[in-house]
Amino acid sequence: MIEKRRQAVDRFALGLLALLAAIAAAPLVSSRLPAQEKPAMMINEDVQAFAISQDNRIVYAVQRMRKVKKVRLERDDMWISTSDGKQKKIVDGEKFFTDPLLNYQVQSFAWSQGGHRIAIMMTTAEMVQPRGTRDEQLDEEQPVRGLVAVCLMEDDGRQIPIQGMKDGLLDDAFNAAWIDDGNTLLYLAKTGADFWQINSMRPADGKSKPLFSGHTFAAVVWDAKHNQAFAVEESTTIIAPPTLVKLDLVHETRTRIAPLDSFAGNLTLSPSATKVGYFRDGDTLEVRDVVNPAAPPIQVRVATGMFEWSRDERRILLKRGDPQRSANLVWIGLYDGQFVPLLHDLEFHDFAISPDGGFVAVTEPGKRSLMLYHLQ
Repeated sequence: MIEKRRQAVDRFALGLLALLAAIAAAPLVSSRLPAQEKPAMMINEDVQAFAISQDNRIVYAVQRMRKVKKVRLERDDMWISTSDGKQKKIVDGEKFFTDPLLNYQVQSFAWSQGGHRIAIMMTTAEMVQPRGTRDEQLDEEQPVRGLVAVCLMEDDGRQIPIQGMKDGLLDDAFNAAWIDDGNTLLYLAKTGADFWQINSMRPADGKSKPLFSGHTFAAVVWDAKHNQAFAVEESTTIIAPPTLVKLDLVHETRTRIAPLDSFAGNLTLSPSATKVGYFRDGDTLEVRDVVNPAAPPIQVRVATGMFEWSRDERRILLKRGDPQRSANLVWIGLYDGQFVPLLHDLEFHDFAISPDGGFVAVTEPGKRSLMLYHLQ
């Protein structure tokens, strides 16, 4: 019995030695997770919206809330930062408009091609039928009426007046852009349902006029560098499929590119302005060559979301789901179907790729600090 136990112990010892030898011979594998990439720049503020210019400056809005008696007001400050982190406050929200009771929240920005003018898309709120003196108005909760509007600004923070417009606000305007001359503004105005009309306006005279009269659009993406746009046209008079069209914004001519079997939103233009991408339904991204419309479209099965193009136009960077909710960022290969998470699969509230494709800016969930990362 003792001999059998001794043999069992010897076998166990030999097995243990063999296991230890195998572990020693195996390559060393670290149990640590890959180090998180460090941002090239970080803005530790509550960034509500931002946009990147052609020279890689970033204009951004910082939420500012204050309470005057029983009224809670929001008036966002606005800043400009260079890509190396030099920041300058260009707008103090308390002083931007003459009306001290005007609420506003910045939704998005659009730079002019020259980088000296900015169109600011915002929501505003104003008192409805105010009562009594100003102090009495402030001392009581007042019903408010929300509006969407566009405000125009020089890159030094000076507001660009719009002739005949109260507080320099262009009400009921959306998705604004500067034409290449930097003096003419283009914007969308709702015509009813989910369709839009394109308008142009020069701030100096305040006169707005519709472009492409009689045509309505479900989506428009601007190519201001070439004074053109691409749009999905929808007819309100006959039953017909949506049509992808190219619009010459100077000569007001329209070129039909292709009918679309279906369109579910998020029309986006590639950096070279030779391709457009959009979702044809809730889980199919479609890419079309607008230079060679006869080429068959590329389709990728992926859940709907917001996306931007890589510099080489072979991938798109996608944030899936509701634009107002945080999610991870994923590179989607248009030709190889590969899915590659960006920034270690962390979730972000918003993102934008710089016009030169060199870096991506993201805002965190919650406080929405803005961070800048270089792209390889």
